[in-house]
Amino acid sequence: MGNLGAYLRPVPAGKTKEFYLENFKDEKGEKIPFVVKAITPKENDGIVKRNTVKGVFNNATYINEMIVTCMETPNLKDAELCSFYGVMDPTEVPGLMFTIGEKNLVMDAVSEINDVKMASELKNAAKNF
Repeated sequence: MGNLGAYLRPVPAGKTKEFYLENFKDEKGEKIPFVVKAITPKENDGIVKRNTVKGVFNNATYINEMIVTCMETPNLKDAELCSFYGVMDPTEVPGLMFTIGEKNLVMDAVSEINDVKMASELKNAAKNF
């Protein structure tokens, strides 16, 4: 059957990636880091289910929940942050905190840390083969 041990590895949930957005700076004008973390496929399945109603998947709400779930720094669930943006639901924060371009960069980081980008790149490479 081969080397089964090579397949026995934990999913790398919890690994992190740090990135910066141009518009977010501290009092000294220095860029401040954002940190996203990987989640498990089971966590992702739960997010997909919560964002699927009557068989219809809502990509916009899925993206917001993925950002909130994966964002480690800052904690988008923080009551003070939600209050500043005038919302009670943390999944509304990404749409208010980030510009469209920034939100895309954040989602790129979330995708990369969760190996989603790699899967889509492999799919595109296969199409071009």
